[in-house]
Amino acid sequence: MNWRCEMVKVVFGMNGRLSKLYCLFVFIAFAMPVFGQMEEVIETETMIEWSESRPLEWKDYTYRRIRLKGSMALTKVKHSVKGYMRNGLPEFEIKVLFRKPHSWTSDTTNLDLLKHEQLHFDIAELYRRKIEHEIIKLQQSQEKNAVVYRAEISRILAEFNAYSRQYDRESNHGKHKLEQARWKQEVLNSLKIVQNK
Repeated sequence: MNWRCEMVKVVFGMNGRLSKLYCLFVFIAFAMPVFGQMEEVIETETMIEWSESRPLEWKDYTYRRIRLKGSMALTKVKHSVKGYMRNGLPEFEIKVLFRKPHSWTSDTTNLDLLKHEQLHFDIAELYRRKIEHEIIKLQQSQEKNAVVYRAEISRILAEFNAYSRQYDRESNHGKHKLEQARWKQEVLNSLKIVQNK
């Protein structure tokens, strides 16, 4: 938000004879998108950005008929990482996106399975927050080398993949109810802890 305010100051400084009405118009033109983008959550026909207020539903998944016994589902998520420079330091925008076309279920009535899949999405958000936390630490140390940032992001994403596999293994893909409940509590607690760091 600060860089847009600085741009407005530059515009005002370039022409000291701008009328008050024109100055107000320029300020609104620059300020409005900033506030709108802060709360913008991506939801399209192909992707849903993680949001605490927007849980997954079976209608977000493609239905697949599977000949094997039992219910099955696959949740595909993507950590979208976009980098740029700001004030001489690398800056990153990270989003967790549920990929609709690549996510599927064989049973649109199994709510326990849906809760298991939702937790996969929540784990992805947990690791997005961990990445964000590490980026802030690097920025505070005035690290300017983007390669260092990318290495940290890659390391944390590898941890995410290992943690997700561990979750499936220990909960038996959500079939072990006690383990599923334990994992849910662990992930929710971790989300709060990382958010408050």
